[in-house]
Formats: sequence, structure tokens, C-alpha cells
Amino acid sequence: MSMKILFVSPEFFPFIGGAENHILRICRELKKKNHEIIVFTSTKTARNINGIKIYSENYMFKYSNTPFNFWNFSLKKVIEKEKPEIIAGSLSTPFMADSAARIAKQKNIPFFLFYFNDYVKQKFTEKIFLNFYYSFILKKTFELSRKIIVLSDYYAKKSLLLKSFSGKTMAIHPFIDLNEFTLKTKKQIFSKNRIILFVGALNKGQKYKGLNYLIKSVAELKNAFPDLMLVVIGEGNNINYFKKLTKNLEIEKNVFFAGTVYQSQLLFFYSECETLILPSINDSEGFGLVLLEVMAFSKPVIGSTVGGIPAVIKDKFNGFLVEPKNTKKLTKAISFILTNKSKAKEMGLNSLKKAKEFSSEKEIKKLINLFEEALNEKRN
Repeated sequence: MSMKILFVSPEFFPFIGGAENHILRICRELKKKNHEIIVFTSTKTARNINGIKIYSENYMFKYSNTPFNFWNFSLKKVIEKEKPEIIAGSLSTPFMADSAARIAKQKNIPFFLFYFNDYVKQKFTEKIFLNFYYSFILKKTFELSRKIIVLSDYYAKKSLLLKSFSGKTMAIHPFIDLNEFTLKTKKQIFSKNRIILFVGALNKGQKYKGLNYLIKSVAELKNAFPDLMLVVIGEGNNINYFKKLTKNLEIEKNVFFAGTVYQSQLLFFYSECETLILPSINDSEGFGLVLLEVMAFSKPVIGSTVGGIPAVIKDKFNGFLVEPKNTKKLTKAISFILTNKSKAKEMGLNSLKKAKEFSSEKEIKKLINLFEEALNEKRN
């Protein structure tokens, strides 16, 4: 049966991020199956796409990567106008999904929460804020959610916040359409360099991505591999810190900041690189969708033993898992891939095999079954 589904997502396409790409792909797949999809977001540049109707409500201000506004009023107007049968909230950042959960309760609409990761903050003030948010807001959102949809069973089991709600969690894995990732090119952009790749936001609120440790590894590798080039794809309010770090380490010629790169051009970087590295430092990394994307190009991958990354990388099979913040081991893993071409190729082929395990058809079917079950119970 066809359903009318409202996705509430703090950011949405053309904003680039793992959570946003995941929600976009889900929306597209549901639309292909003739479900009516509506999105409420704060991304002011968001526009209707592929038959998906977008409502954009700009934020009043943004702290770190969290948009702030009084979402209840504008959300209620959209819900009353569109009358969705299902509401799904994306908890990529706080508050918007929390508001949606409470309105869904008032309107007697089944609510599902897409939960990406625990927030791990280091500053004293951030810890106070998060303790308040977890205790008085997020816990209630969990209670109001019919299901808490996580990226992997692996992450759900290690999440400290989900322990009390294990009976409500269900994994809908990120997926890719392999047909979307079949472009093969000869080296064109950096024909004289050996490319290693980092893809991620460069905001102060996303320091957990660990780019500074990767930059330090490049400084250790530059003498052994003078043609090495780290390509950093992404933008954010902390980019000057990373540029200053490359300057201080005297590796400006070995690091290229590409800024925002859209999907069509991103495929060229995936095709050209020798490996993609995600050196995240804590469990704020819920999955690492970019790992899955580059694996579709038969590339070995390197990531930290944190968050949901071990659900994607099997150590020494399709890449390497290294301890977070351990520059020495990170350098060793990169060096191995650059030095051992036959083994790197073997790992790359294993990456493609593993990428094929993440089927869109299987995951979307699970999600549709969840939604239909909720509607059937409501009608009965």
C-alpha cells in the first residue's frame, strides 16, 4: 500500500553529510516504490527533488553544527497541511526530531527515530548541556518512538544511551546503489601524485573526524612517498586550523583542500585514490558512509576502532582498523597500502564484495514493513 511519509531532517540535500545522504537515499528508494515523501528541514537551499516535496524553515542561529529555532510552530503547520501517515525524525543533531516526536504523539501519528550516534563532547559546558539534553529531552523522544532505527546492530550494542531501549532498536543499514558507483577513470586530476582521500565536514563540532591525526601521518610519510597527496573533501568553520597545521608541518604541497565536491565529481576522486581514511577518535562516528561508497570502487579502506566503523571494515580483509589518535599505527597502515600493491588490490576486491552486502532492496523492505505494521495496528 502507498503511504504518505514525512521525514524531519535538520539538514538535507544539497547539504553534504553521511546522515543526510542516508536519509536522501531512503527517500529516493521509497519514492521509487510509489510512496509520497515530504521532507521538513532547515537547509535553506533545499528544493523539491525527484518528486520529493521539501519544506525549508531557516534556523535562527546555529551552534556548532546544530540549527536552532522554535520548530514546533512551523512543523505543526506542515503536518496539519500534509496530514502524513508516518513521521520519521533524523537525529543527526538535537531538537528538530525531538519536536517532531512530541507533535506526532499529539496527532496520534506513528513516529520513528533515525538515530545515528551518541554525542561525545569534551568541554565541561558541553557535557553539562548534553547531560541535560539526554535526561530531559532525548529520553522522552526514545519513549515516544515506535522504533529507534540505528545504522548497525554493532553500534546499537555499544551505545551507552540505547542500552535501556534495546528492545526498541532495529538496524537499517546504510546502502548504496552500485550502479551509481561504476564510473572508472584514468588519473586526470592529480596525474603525478599518489592520492589518499579524506571526506568529511571540517566544522569545529566535528573534530571527532580526526583529520588532524591524518595530516600528521602525511608529515611522517612525505619523505618516503614524496608524490603523496592527501585530498581533503569537505568544508567547515575549522578549515583554517587544518590549513595552519599543514603549514606548520611543512606539507602544504602534500595536502589539497578541495572544498565541497558534489557527487558527479566525487566519483572521480573515489576512482583515483589508493585508499580512503576515516581516522575518527570517538563513538560520534556512527557508521562512516563514505567508506562504503569508496569500497564500491574496489578500494582498501582505513578507519579507527570506534563508533560503527568496525561494522564496515574487517581488519586486514578489506583494509585496516587502527587505534584512535595513534598516528604511528595510522602511518603504518597507509604505508602498507602504498607499498604492497598486490595486497592492496586484494583488499580492494574484498571491499567490493563487502559493499555488495549492503543492499538497498533488503533495507528498504525492512523499513516499509515497519511502517506498514504501525499503520495496520493503528487502523485495527
